[in-house]
Amino acid sequence: MSSIYLDLCKKAVEEAMKLGASEAEALVLGERSVGTEVERGQIKSCSDIADVGIAVRVILNGRIGFAFTNVLTEESAKEMANRALKAAKSSPKDKNWRSLPSPKAYPVVQETYDKRIEELTSDTTVELSQRAIEATFGIGPNVLPAFGGTQIYVLELACANSHGVEVYDKGTGIATYMAAMARSETQVSPMCYEFLAKRKYEIDPEWVGREAGSLAVKSTNVGPAEPGKFRVLLDPFALQSILTYTFVEAIKGDNVYRGKSAYKNKVGEKVASEILSIYDDGTLPGGLYSAKADLEGVPCQRTPIIERGVLSGFIYDNYWARLVGKESTGNAGRGGGGLGLPKYGTVPSINPTNIVVEPGDASEEELISEVKDGYYIREVQGAHQSNPETGEFSVALAPAFRIKEGRITHAVKGVMMAGNAYEMLKKIILMGKEARQVGNFVAPKVVVEGMTIIAK
Repeated sequence: MSSIYLDLCKKAVEEAMKLGASEAEALVLGERSVGTEVERGQIKSCSDIADVGIAVRVILNGRIGFAFTNVLTEESAKEMANRALKAAKSSPKDKNWRSLPSPKAYPVVQETYDKRIEELTSDTTVELSQRAIEATFGIGPNVLPAFGGTQIYVLELACANSHGVEVYDKGTGIATYMAAMARSETQVSPMCYEFLAKRKYEIDPEWVGREAGSLAVKSTNVGPAEPGKFRVLLDPFALQSILTYTFVEAIKGDNVYRGKSAYKNKVGEKVASEILSIYDDGTLPGGLYSAKADLEGVPCQRTPIIERGVLSGFIYDNYWARLVGKESTGNAGRGGGGLGLPKYGTVPSINPTNIVVEPGDASEEELISEVKDGYYIREVQGAHQSNPETGEFSVALAPAFRIKEGRITHAVKGVMMAGNAYEMLKKIILMGKEARQVGNFVAPKVVVEGMTIIAK
């Protein structure tokens, strides 16, 4: 499809320029998703959905127009150029507009496409999900695979603009996930979640089912929880939840420009523990958000954010980068806005790719031993209510476990943790050597000191 999609983009751009546009850009975005859903230990549904569309952005002397359609013909591409130009004519002038992106060399990104995944059908998703269900049930008679499933996706991107940008990319992915619950004579576990997501056809559904079921069983061994200030061991699941609603917002260039970032005017300053280094890497081999280009045709790259505790930079799309006299970091995403539009139905905005927290060299045993007397927090609930500007958060911990005398002793219930995400990054004292990707974050387990635990 590469030449077809790219040709459509180029024809839309040519049409817009012929009609008198100052600049023009066209994007084709296609996604095929094949999936199976699990509910209460049974296959609930199967789906095979394909959606592809073209979006055209036209600039007319600083006025911006936008149009999109899911009809992919040369006529509809030209029609979108026409509609976008009409929209530009009736739009107010954007005094901050500078220019669309210029051409640059694209990186070779490893392990983001596997032809085997593209050829899979829903039969495979049913089989993988069934294997995960059986592995979960295999943990014990009182374990239930509450919900889960398997998803396969194939993504295609083509983008061209009037400055000579031309790019095509294709990626694949597969994920199996499971949330399990367990019951003992006196306790019911919280929902315990595990998954595997890969860009290549390397999936182990039995591991997913076993891990989810085992975690649920361990969570029924409930003991006392003490309130106070403690060292905590944060799992990548918990770390990702807390930082997604705080740190990620603070490193977006638009929030920095608007004064809504806690990191405004702090480049070059120490903002985190000196053992902490974080970067955004859209070229990470096998990264779940790795690609050749972002969603306005800018090459993806590795962007340092924090280096040994010192703030070094932010992430940008083309618009905000040019506004502040910088280069785009290849972080233009699309989608969101709450209108249920497809990704191609929205204009670009700043989005992270793979946020890599550099691992340390501590083993699991060393991490738990370092906590000595505290908590291991696997997951948190309520992080979406955090304040991104101040970093304040208050979250429920489930599942979470007590650590005493350097070992995990029992699960805890009804426990919360409160704190400040930006201060938390300063209190990291040990990093694990094993990293895994959860959402946008590729991170190890980390030990944080002096966190406030609230227990009944």
